[in-house]
Amino acid sequence: MDPKLFYQCNDCNAVLLELNGTLTQYCNHSQTLLAPNTVDAAKEKHLPVLVFSDHQLQVKVGSIPHPMTTDHSILWIFVQTRNGGQYVQLTPEHPPEAFFTVESLDVIRVYAYCDVHGLWMVNNAELDYEEIVCSPEFPQGCIE
Repeated sequence: MDPKLFYQCNDCNAVLLELNGTLTQYCNHSQTLLAPNTVDAAKEKHLPVLVFSDHQLQVKVGSIPHPMTTDHSILWIFVQTRNGGQYVQLTPEHPPEAFFTVESLDVIRVYAYCDVHGLWMVNNAELDYEEIVCSPEFPQGCIE
């Protein structure tokens, strides 16, 4: 079952985040729960791809970069962690990616929101990422 995190206002289209079981009210209109990955669109342009390096997480939206135009772009990326989450707002002038300071084991889900195709998410069980793991126990120091 997907968590109930994001809702969209039925009047102004604002996307709202539920924190600790409480929906933060932006307006007095009714809201609809957003279900990730339900729009029929190219997954290769919408699903977040994660690249971990030390304590940095780079989130790229799409294995094929998502377009970033005024009519069609990724508006934000949210990394849900065991301790809460981190959010980055994007604009059409920037690439569809963001950097976060987070431990890879703390990441639960990563969300991206397309203004045309809605909410997209990868969860911990299906993360698509490239990881470099370093430890003194490894003879070479790091493995990829």
